[in-house]
Amino acid sequence: MKSKGMVKGDRLLFVVLVIIGLSTFVYTQFVVPRQSKGTMVVVEIDGEIVDELNLNENAHNIRYETANGYNILEVQDGKVRITEADCPDLLCVHTGWRERVGQMIVCLPHRLIVKIVGEDESQAELDGFTY
Repeated sequence: MKSKGMVKGDRLLFVVLVIIGLSTFVYTQFVVPRQSKGTMVVVEIDGEIVDELNLNENAHNIRYETANGYNILEVQDGKVRITEADCPDLLCVHTGWRERVGQMIVCLPHRLIVKIVGEDESQAELDGFTY
């Protein structure tokens, strides 16, 4: 069977993919950077606040023990990350650095949440919900 080249459906698919790509680029370059940088880190275990750290003060190897395991937190240059954990999937470690208001690092097996907060809390407010 011989191909006819690009047909009308191929061109339409190409245009849709280009529009999706450009929309993603514009969103990541212009919308996301408008979120303000955080000033504090709030650490919660089982829904209770156990620590508050200043993002402007570097801190290394802060260990949080839970009933299910441990996490080690690092704050450096206005960013925070979990460097080590003993959970099976290590999603919290692979999340990487966080610095913007409203961003979180979550370790579900240990029920640990690391949340970035700052002066501009309007960015971090709930923008929707489902029943």
